[in-house]
Order: sequence, then C-alpha cells, then structure tokens
Amino acid sequence: MPTCKEALLGATGKLRAAGIDQPWFEAQLLLAATLKKTTVEIIAHGERSLSASQFRQFTAAVRQRQQRKPLAYIVGSKHFLHWDFAVNQDVLVPRPETELLVELAVRELRHRFPEAPLQLADIGTGSGVIGLSMLALLPSARLAAVDLSEPALLVARKNARRMQVQDRVTFYPGDLLQPLAGWKGSINCLTANLPYVASVEYENLQPEILRFEPREALVSGVDGLRHYRRLLREAKNYLCTGGLIFIEVGSTQGEQVQRLFIHGGFENPQIEKDLAGHERIVWAAKD
Repeated sequence: MPTCKEALLGATGKLRAAGIDQPWFEAQLLLAATLKKTTVEIIAHGERSLSASQFRQFTAAVRQRQQRKPLAYIVGSKHFLHWDFAVNQDVLVPRPETELLVELAVRELRHRFPEAPLQLADIGTGSGVIGLSMLALLPSARLAAVDLSEPALLVARKNARRMQVQDRVTFYPGDLLQPLAGWKGSINCLTANLPYVASVEYENLQPEILRFEPREALVSGVDGLRHYRRLLREAKNYLCTGGLIFIEVGSTQGEQVQRLFIHGGFENPQIEKDLAGHERIVWAAKD
C-alpha cells in the first residue's frame, strides 16, 4: 500500500488532469477526510502507509472529485465563518461571499437593537449557514428558518444540533414568507439567499454547480429575479418598525434589486460589495 505522501502525489496528478485549480490542496483535504486527521498530521506523517481499506476509500473520493463533484459534498461539510456545516446534494455549497451578509446583518442588529430580544427569519435557509450563524453570534435571538425543500430542512436541523442552537430555532417548510403569516410586523431581521441565476445563464455554470447542486436552489426565471420580486412585494409587512432585510444577489443585479426594494416600500436601499468588488448584498431598514 502507498504511503500518505505517495497517495497524495498520485491524487494530485489525477486532479490536475481533471482541471481542478488547487489539486495538491484538495488532495490533502480528501485524504484528511478519509483518515479523519488534519492536513497538518498527514503532512507530518507522510511516510505512514495507508491500509487497503483507506486506500480504496481515498481512491473513490478522488474519482468523485475527478468527475467534478464538489469537494464539500464528498467530505460532507463546508467551513463557513467559525463553523463546519454539514452539507449534501440537497443544499447548495456555502460560498465565502455569503459570510459578508451575516457579518453585516449582525453588525447592524447590534447597533440598532442593542438590548432587545431579536426575532430573525431566514428565507430559503438551505443548510442554515446564514440563520444559524446569526443565532450563534446573537445569544438573545430566535430564528424562523423557512425552506420549500424538506430534505434541505433536514440538513439545517442537523446543523442546528451540531451548533447547539436547536432550542432557539423553528423550522418551517413552505414557500417564501407563506409559513410566517402570523409573524407580520414582528421580525427584527429578515435574511434571504434565494435563487438568482437567470435560466439562460444556467447552462454556462461550472461543472460542479451544473452537474451536482440542486437546480431549484439556483435558477429564478428568465432574469434571475423571480424569487426576489415575489419576496420584496410582501417583506416590509413582516418587519417591525426599524426592522432590517438583507439579501444576497448576483454580481450584476444590485441596481435591479435596489429598484425592487423601492417598489416594495423601502427607502434608500443600500448595495454592499464583496471583497472582489462585486455587488453582493442589498439591504434596507423599514422606516
């Protein structure tokens, strides 16, 4: 059986040939997940031989990545802010850009509602990275997490237990704001990372997304704004006075979504850019 170093070298060559951008780094992560070790431990003990079972598991994982299955789906988790979230093919892989939404929302809530117990709502919660991260950062908050997909809610429930915030979250299956009809006028902060890919652009996405991530969590009509158009017609009615709404958008959609906010009754919606300089978050407060 090969040593860890030999297995990594072989996997790196295969991943590079498959077009993976960081083949050595991803090979380390795949082997670490297989052996249930850290990458530091693997590199430090590179001469240690794999067992036959371990080598089979590692080879199978590398083969899946060669087929462009996202690394997070293979290892079963993805790091987001300070936590590792469970993920599978029922939910999107969390993106680093989404961390900006959480950080911005938490900052504004702490500033505007410094003492109040907070009621949060996360629409299209998926794996729960937005809402559950906010719960962990805001100990006085409670969360309503909504998703149309029951399998996605199972993933979010698992993550709530892992983060030990399950007592402060209620999960609602359903379409957008529909399950929260009794909450009108009471929500301090509403967050959403809904589908925003235009149907005509979907076929041009990278293989990892196109082949493996759930299409229904990505595509939103001809212009990519069908979900947000529906959400923003009603969102203001669900917020308390001074309540906030934060949504993630595509890199060219900021001004269009800003207009949807205005049509929905919000004054002066703001656009925030991500670290790459792309428009990423649109947000506003209810006056």
